[in-house]
Amino acid sequence: MTKFYKILFFSVLTCCVFINKALTQSEIIEKKNKSIDKAPQKLLLHKMDPNNFNFGVGIDANLNLIGTEYGNRIGNFMPRFSVFLSKPLNKYYVNSFISLWDYSIEPLAINFIESRDKSTDNQFGGYYFDPSFALHLVPDRSSNDFKLMFGLRPSYLMYSYSQTLENGAYRLIQGGLESNKNKAGDIDLAGMIGFSFKFSQVGNFEIKYLHSFTNNSTGNYIAGRPNTLEFGVRLSAVQIGKTLFDIDNEVKKQVLKLNKGTLLIMFPTPNIHEINALKRAGRNDEVTQIYFVQQLNNKMVMDKMKSDYKFSKVLYLSDSSINKILAKDFNNVFIDENYLPIEAPLTFDSTNFLIASFCFDISEFSSRNKLAYGLHVYNEKMQLLSKPFNAMRNDMGMVQGNNIFADLFGKKVLFTPLDYENVIKKFNDRLLRYKLEEEE
Repeated sequence: MTKFYKILFFSVLTCCVFINKALTQSEIIEKKNKSIDKAPQKLLLHKMDPNNFNFGVGIDANLNLIGTEYGNRIGNFMPRFSVFLSKPLNKYYVNSFISLWDYSIEPLAINFIESRDKSTDNQFGGYYFDPSFALHLVPDRSSNDFKLMFGLRPSYLMYSYSQTLENGAYRLIQGGLESNKNKAGDIDLAGMIGFSFKFSQVGNFEIKYLHSFTNNSTGNYIAGRPNTLEFGVRLSAVQIGKTLFDIDNEVKKQVLKLNKGTLLIMFPTPNIHEINALKRAGRNDEVTQIYFVQQLNNKMVMDKMKSDYKFSKVLYLSDSSINKILAKDFNNVFIDENYLPIEAPLTFDSTNFLIASFCFDISEFSSRNKLAYGLHVYNEKMQLLSKPFNAMRNDMGMVQGNNIFADLFGKKVLFTPLDYENVIKKFNDRLLRYKLEEEE
């Protein structure tokens, strides 16, 4: 194991030197002026070009192919984990051939390879330190969606094991079997060929065949590294960083856009089916109470929006008008504080608005807690938005007034004006903070 730690240490050191050299030579991350030079040094992933320098992690499943050579052997599926670094041979156009190639290094990689003998119930495996060196042929530089891979895979056997399935007990017994000729410290070498294609902005799917030059196994014993077939994904840290930055940047743009637009406050109305059922049962007092509670809630919302929300213009509507809003029909949909219809103001921009409601979220696209009552904010298609528009601080509780027992016994309990005030103030301050951060 001491040898393994030494190898791991030198691999980490090599990895750090490679990253430092690549980032130093890269012209993607440049300081534009002296003020930026004085700023703290950061690894700005979103400013890096993954087509010039890329790094990340690989997660693979390997299949030992010894079963294709000997009928009494069965290869197991086992995992492999790696860290990769890649760059073009030359980022500038030199000639039509050299510009088609990338090189890739996996300085840190751990591979688990295993097989078993189905006739004797013996199982053999090993843990390999498994770095990789490869060239990638990129036929179309404009997309980088498809690559052919050619490389070498030297490996160091860190630990070799043998197991026997004990008859009758159905348990594996650890032990050294004479048929396992591998031992810790063995060094092997394999050639690699495969292909890769991009399945998303952040990842590539890869299939690789590893042909071992040190495979000396037979039908009777295991010796040397076997041939394997690998399936896996390679996730780019650079692309993940760019994607997260783009998402955050888009949210900030949305915040700045709302600052010049309108927040449409949608008031929920009582469930008509519940109302009709209560009327048929002669429970008119409960019907009156439902409408009374709903009006009080709406009034508290309206009062606190007027006093505590200053980030954008505000208009009010009933949820019965939401289909007209989705159809971009704004005639006779807005209401005043007395629930009387009003015309859309001349300052209302029909292309710049969001919809908000104090309710239980019922949107098809919701990913938050649908049991929570609170302020839910949607785009013009009624898709629930992410932070900063929606956060746990928007939630007010599972039932009105947070009194579960009262709700179980059919009593309608109100939230207080302070409850609405706290949520609206936090919402307003959160949007304002995002706006100030973007303006800085």
